[in-house]
Amino acid sequence: MRKSLLLALALVLAGTAPAQEPIRTPQAQAKFDKLLAGRVAGETKLCLKTSAINNPIAIDDRTMLFSDGPRVWRNDLQDGFHCSDLGLNKALVTVDRNIQACRGDKVQIVDMKGRYGVGACILGDFTLYSKP
Repeated sequence: MRKSLLLALALVLAGTAPAQEPIRTPQAQAKFDKLLAGRVAGETKLCLKTSAINNPIAIDDRTMLFSDGPRVWRNDLQDGFHCSDLGLNKALVTVDRNIQACRGDKVQIVDMKGRYGVGACILGDFTLYSKP
């Protein structure tokens, strides 16, 4: 009985543990640190206007940053493949033509030369990073 109680308590505590940072390659971590240097995390939103995600910056397959003038929005992707392939003729394209991009929305990575998809990502929450 006591072992069952301890096991149940351990499972509850494991479920309430704070989320951990994704494991990144040293190159991705250096890029992430450089782009967010001197910034602090602020509000989190479920959706942003699509105009705010016009400048995507891929960190890796789990994290994207979106520059909106002086603000930077971090998005920890829920899922995806080849999300880090942005740049050099590859662009982020929203599937829906909404005026917002929201948590759970699918975005595609498209090769602009060949006009074909090379990857897809599911957006997570948007967290604002700004300079104090």
